[in-house]
Amino acid sequence: MNCTIPQNWSDEAMDYVNRLADRINVGWDGENYCPSDWSLRFLNRLNKKLVKTPFTYEAFMNNNDIIATLEGYGLDSERFWYVLLFIYDITMDFGFNAADVRKTDYEILLELDNYLQNHPQAVMYLSDDGNLRKRERYETNSPLILDSLRRFVQQELGKYTESPEQKIHTIDIRYENHTESLASAQQQVLMYRLFKELFYALKLPELRARRGDVVSYSKMLLVSRIIYFCRLTSNESFTLENSSLKGVLKQYGDTDLNSREPRVYTGGLILSQEQGE
Repeated sequence: MNCTIPQNWSDEAMDYVNRLADRINVGWDGENYCPSDWSLRFLNRLNKKLVKTPFTYEAFMNNNDIIATLEGYGLDSERFWYVLLFIYDITMDFGFNAADVRKTDYEILLELDNYLQNHPQAVMYLSDDGNLRKRERYETNSPLILDSLRRFVQQELGKYTESPEQKIHTIDIRYENHTESLASAQQQVLMYRLFKELFYALKLPELRARRGDVVSYSKMLLVSRIIYFCRLTSNESFTLENSSLKGVLKQYGDTDLNSREPRVYTGGLILSQEQGE
């Protein structure tokens, strides 16, 4: 069991992909805003076999719970398969080794300069652990190192001649220093939000199961099952009820995902900032 990869972005199989791409990303042609090109990037990656997944089309079509819900909403399974691949590819791109660009270079340098100026006895810590555990950090208050850092910061600040509000990032931060990865729970939040945007784009109604129905019309449970299917969790409760996903959203729902700069789907992700459900 397999399906043919679309050869053009306008193929019917790309319908859901195109609708989602236009909702979560706005393109830029150098002069004006334009439709997103993310669907083209995705299609190019598909044809180059760069979209790697731990699941297959056959497994998707044989997942009775997911397919039943899709059919209940009148959704096309093949089109949904491609938007599933699209969302998974975006989640992996944003989830592993992306750059965090919440602050511009200028803002970072200004904060660092202000701190160094007001803390002459500062100590520098180097650590790969955010909690700075003593066994996993290096620290120094060497005047040689700190004075060199002060001179470097002043030198870099001197390069800025425009307004302090300018949004400038270095090439290194945007294209080389891709080291920020999301925890698995945060990846689940991202996938949930992407599917939520998809449902808005498709204008899915609110359906309720009738007496005797065995099909779930819960969109959250559908996404919860997809998250398990995509192996973003090994918790089987994701396939039975949506309480586990609700717990993840309550704890990690305020994660700022729009500030990440990935390697492939660049140009800005547009997701509403919300906490929980």
